[in-house]
Amino acid sequence: MGEELLFRVQESQAGFRLDRLVMQNLPRPAPSRSSVQDWIRQGSVLLDGTACFKPAQKLVAGQKVQVIPREQNESLQPVAGKLDIVYLDRDIVVVNKPAGLSVHPSSSDSSPTLVHYLLYTCPGLRFAADRQRPGIVHRLDKDTTGLMVAALNQEATEDLSGQFAGRLVYKTYLALVCGELQQDEGRIDIPLARDQQSKTRVAPSRNGRSARTAYRVLVRDPGGLWTLAQVRIFTGRTHQIRVHFSHLKHPVLGDRVYGGRKWDRFYWKKRFLPRLAKRQLLHSWCLGIFPPVSRQWLEFTSKPPGDFLRTLLWLSRQCQRGVITGSAGCGKSSVLEYFRSRGFPVFSADRCVDALYQPGSDGWLMLRKRFGYRFTPQEDQPVDKKKLLAAVMQDCGLMDEITHLVHPLVENKLDEFWEEHGDKRMALAEIPLWFESGMGQGRDCLSVGIFCPDSLRRNRVCSNRGWSQEVFEKLDAMQSSQSEKIRKCQLVLDNSQGPDRLRNQASAVDRLLKRLRRKKACMFHNHLKKMACKP
Repeated sequence: MGEELLFRVQESQAGFRLDRLVMQNLPRPAPSRSSVQDWIRQGSVLLDGTACFKPAQKLVAGQKVQVIPREQNESLQPVAGKLDIVYLDRDIVVVNKPAGLSVHPSSSDSSPTLVHYLLYTCPGLRFAADRQRPGIVHRLDKDTTGLMVAALNQEATEDLSGQFAGRLVYKTYLALVCGELQQDEGRIDIPLARDQQSKTRVAPSRNGRSARTAYRVLVRDPGGLWTLAQVRIFTGRTHQIRVHFSHLKHPVLGDRVYGGRKWDRFYWKKRFLPRLAKRQLLHSWCLGIFPPVSRQWLEFTSKPPGDFLRTLLWLSRQCQRGVITGSAGCGKSSVLEYFRSRGFPVFSADRCVDALYQPGSDGWLMLRKRFGYRFTPQEDQPVDKKKLLAAVMQDCGLMDEITHLVHPLVENKLDEFWEEHGDKRMALAEIPLWFESGMGQGRDCLSVGIFCPDSLRRNRVCSNRGWSQEVFEKLDAMQSSQSEKIRKCQLVLDNSQGPDRLRNQASAVDRLLKRLRRKKACMFHNHLKKMACKP
């Protein structure tokens, strides 16, 4: 609009909204209603000589409306910027929009937008009828990434707008949502409307506009914390995917508006997620259209951006669990100490039992309840291990009974240890009776066995613990044989050539475990990349 526009409100127009009446009186082709609303908010429309900043202002008959001339493309000067162009011809351009970039200008955001960059890359857009949103036929939220198509001339604009209106455009998204979607596939058909309590939000409404969404589960978290879904929309309502999944109690992860930033359900991961998921993790993955001239179907895909993949990899990451086991005196503690010195969290079943045998602890109370004062004669003293050892030597069945009482307590402490260190790369536990106790059943742990010749084990134990050879052999016979334990282990260290040799082998195991961690992460990453290429 190059000239000042002045008119009065007629009797038949009383009660009209200001933005509606301004549009009716503007010369054709008229700009979009949102452009007119921006003019009003910027003070370019006067009522009886006074600026009115409310587009929804109801008018009174006889009021004078004055629209001050301003350069309509004043805020839309071309801006040089790098665009990720996927496809370009004389009619359309398909771009891969990054996070943090608005599609078109608004009164609440003065930073350069996709439109500014398009005006620089495609100069012909400067002559579009809609000076505020040239070429824009659909949009993505500011923090949603992925594929968008823009028209480069008026004919293409009308053609693509018709395709979107006629539901001819194929659009699918990747959405990382909170919780576990129970069904492998589903449809959401819930009308949407502006939230009555917040103009920037959308909410389900019985009287809203039709909104249809379909989804298919691609990856589920084994712990039920998150789901990666492929989402197709059949209507293009504002915030449609975000509102629909929030309504299902599975908001898009990182969505500040619709509830995806409640991290409590993620346990230890909640300490890190706010740094990873800084936006809603929603990505426009696949876009299919009929180009205006050729009418030959074109389909484009875009892999998820780095923050999306990093968050997925982090959420799927699990602490690598290792268990060191073997017969008495084989060198388990030395290997455990090596990994502790490397900064990995470690757990010792022997030390755990010592703690459980302290006065008032669970193990102490359990033995007091079962055997009275036999092994806990003093209220302020720990379990008398000497009496316990002597009793076990006299009654082999007593060892099984004590194991039945104490091992569930150790197992519970072990689970607490795994949970506490779930954010670490690796954690190791020394469990002498790993196989005999049944702790290994149902647990994803890599077992490392320590082999040592029986004569060396016997000499070491008798020297360090003051046991007689008879005590050593009798207690050793109460466990599985060394050969049987070693046969069940996935990795074996040979401790028959001294501490230096054992440390070198532990270092080799450390490197192997690191390679296994990297291999697992690479496999998952490659799976995601392949999946991103095949919608």
